[in-house]
Amino acid sequence: MQLVITTDIFGAQPEVLLQFDQLGSDYLCVQPYDHQSPVFADDKEAYQYFLDHGGIETYCNKVGEVLKAQTEPVFLVGFSAGAAACWANLALEHLTVKACVGFYGGQIRQMTHLQPLYPTELIFAEESHFSVLELMDALAGKINLKQSFVPYPHGFMNVLSRGYQAEAAQIYWKKIKAGFLSSL
Repeated sequence: MQLVITTDIFGAQPEVLLQFDQLGSDYLCVQPYDHQSPVFADDKEAYQYFLDHGGIETYCNKVGEVLKAQTEPVFLVGFSAGAAACWANLALEHLTVKACVGFYGGQIRQMTHLQPLYPTELIFAEESHFSVLELMDALAGKINLKQSFVPYPHGFMNVLSRGYQAEAAQIYWKKIKAGFLSSL
């Protein structure tokens, strides 16, 4: 099974890749950029760069092309914009997605009409600019969807984000690894 990871707006920074490496498995990393992203001073600078380089629609299309090219089963893990880009594609038929886990994909709030066709778990974090509970209510009852809320800030899995929470990140990296291994 292929592990496919979709990054957040920071892209495939060395610090982020080190986190992925701890999974102890080969993986395909998809990022929003076609080039190495620069080092960002903060989340705000990273977000502006993301918008300037295509934004969520372009990222959704890129993830879709990667998923359509897969010929073996895929375990998909997405973070923030990467989780939203995964979500946008989970309504497409004939993908080889075996399961998807998405962390703090806030832009999913713009795509609540979609119905995932593959087993999906969304883990939402604390957000300051929209109601996570309203988003979860809008998604409630969808087939193939499990969702939960964790009391950590957006970005808690990314060492480069101001929301990073080391202890929480370690817990969820272990859960990702266990979920991936159990799906083999």
